[in-house]
Amino acid sequence: MEDNRLWFLIARHLSGEITAPESKDLQDLLQKHPDKHHLFEILHSYFFLKEDSEEGESDSSMDDERRFRRIIEHSEYNPDPIPQPAIKPVINLARHRFWLYAAAIACIVILAGLNFNYFHQQSTKTENLAAKGNEIISRSGARTKLLLPDGSQVWLNSGSKLNYSNAYNVNLREVDLEGEAYFDVVKVAGRPFIVHASSLNIKALGTVFVVKSYPQDETIETTLLRGIIEVSRKDFPDGPKVILKPDEKLIFNKQLETEPRHYASDTSAKYAATTMGKISVAAVSKTIPDSNKVETSWVYNRLVFDGDSFQELAKKMERWYNVKITLNSKELLHYRFKGAFENESIKEALDALQLTAEFSYKINNNEINLFKK
Repeated sequence: MEDNRLWFLIARHLSGEITAPESKDLQDLLQKHPDKHHLFEILHSYFFLKEDSEEGESDSSMDDERRFRRIIEHSEYNPDPIPQPAIKPVINLARHRFWLYAAAIACIVILAGLNFNYFHQQSTKTENLAAKGNEIISRSGARTKLLLPDGSQVWLNSGSKLNYSNAYNVNLREVDLEGEAYFDVVKVAGRPFIVHASSLNIKALGTVFVVKSYPQDETIETTLLRGIIEVSRKDFPDGPKVILKPDEKLIFNKQLETEPRHYASDTSAKYAATTMGKISVAAVSKTIPDSNKVETSWVYNRLVFDGDSFQELAKKMERWYNVKITLNSKELLHYRFKGAFENESIKEALDALQLTAEFSYKINNNEINLFKK
């Protein structure tokens, strides 16, 4: 029964008719049946992947039938495709939906028989996903990947929470974020994607970007990888906005917020600094791969730090390892570190830091105390 329900929900997801409660059920079933997760990833990726369109043809012109046919006929997963007869346009809505579900199940059956050794091991820890209604929580010490009802993909970092309403994807696509998330947004004409993060609203269409907004942090950060995003103050949505271009990072200091001034809209960061509070916009290196960037390395299960103070690094390690770290000497605050952790345990990480800094530590369950030698 659960298998039938799972395939039905996958078909609903691919056809774009899945509701928010059904999307939650789908996530729960994929969590319960991890062996089906790779198959779902294949179907989702190829169904929503942009097709090389002919000149003058937009991506939006690709209809559902062509999307499903592309999954079936794609040579990488079906090396000997069987020629298919042309499909006549389907006008009746009920027949159209039936075709979508039938095609989805056909895709599942075809792909289920193939060898999936091509895929690397899933890096995210979906077993740590906890869903309550439309609230998704990634616990401390875990990274979680999920799919929104419109097909947009989200990676949640440790100690993060994402909320969206049952009206998601009706007129707008809005989510509330507490923590850090990597968004790969599907472009939907007329339906902008908006992230509400503490004091800021971040608006996008088809875009890849990262938002970091932990309540205890002094700053909110957003880094754009592809596309365009528009950043504005939540309490002054019609005020000045900052437009980010790819490989740019905006940092908003919550501690230095100022009252918004009612001036005409302007997209320059210099002007916005007088109206949005203390902000800065900096370039992010284009030559460094995402797996080595501080802003995105966590998506690849790597904790990268570049010039972090001991206090800053301790905060990151607390989330990464689900521990509590206390610095018991002010002298430790002067140390700065550059490097990366990937598969190290908390003890191995601390031992590595001791190679460049003079300190000792004591571990008592999940509590760690650091001392100056």
